[in-house]
Amino acid sequence: MKKILLILLSFLYINLSAQTLVDTSLHNKNVVLEEFTGIHCMFCPDGHVLAQSIYNAYPQRVCLINVHTGGYANPSVGEPDFRTVFGSSLSSQSNLSGYPAGTVNRHLFFNLSQNGGTAMSRSEWQLATIITLNELSPVNIGAIAQYDTANNILLIDVEIYYTDTQSVSLNYLNIAITQDSVIGPQTGAQQFNSAAIVPGPWQPTYSHQHMLRHLITGQWGAVIDPITPGTLISRTYTWLVPPDINDIPVVIKDLNVVCFITEQAQEVITGIEIPVT
Repeated sequence: MKKILLILLSFLYINLSAQTLVDTSLHNKNVVLEEFTGIHCMFCPDGHVLAQSIYNAYPQRVCLINVHTGGYANPSVGEPDFRTVFGSSLSSQSNLSGYPAGTVNRHLFFNLSQNGGTAMSRSEWQLATIITLNELSPVNIGAIAQYDTANNILLIDVEIYYTDTQSVSLNYLNIAITQDSVIGPQTGAQQFNSAAIVPGPWQPTYSHQHMLRHLITGQWGAVIDPITPGTLISRTYTWLVPPDINDIPVVIKDLNVVCFITEQAQEVITGIEIPVT
């Protein structure tokens, strides 16, 4: 009886260890909306509200990454520095010409473009999102993120399944760490997003959401090869969680992980946002 039980348990373990995170059916694309913002940008809180409304309208279909970069993100004396080493390159390739700007899957929407690039003004994000959500994706992605409290390590398991062909020969996996409820100053908060004002040392003090903290896979992601239909890719990434980044505390309960797949640097195919458990 014990032998039978051990065999059954082993069989169960093998099946649980197989593909479980990603769906193998054909699906439409999900959206990764990267918003370029800054604490001294007057109209950025309005962008935050608009992006959040899109996020809320399409549950589990939209991922938000708020990138603090550019002149408006430069902190004054005594202010927190929310910038990352990745922000400048991300904003530069978008060819933005004003803040807030945003890209939807880093795709060039010719009629919606802010300055001939992938960046768009906030009034265009909704339409670009609707267009993207109605397009078929050649790849699906699933993931789970778990925090190891004993070793202070974030463990991220990712599964990728290819359902259709592409015009490119390689893809790239990108893993972004975002953080909610980061307090700091914000110009324009009272006028455009007073609901985000919280008690604090600045006037006003603002609760920042979806803030980019780190890109685990680097500036432009990790290579995926092959990408032929029927291919299943499984990967595991670990991140030794620092106590802070730029003196801004990293709070585990406020973290989310955004995993997304790109063709190169400028075209996101699809993505998924997951909480840290």
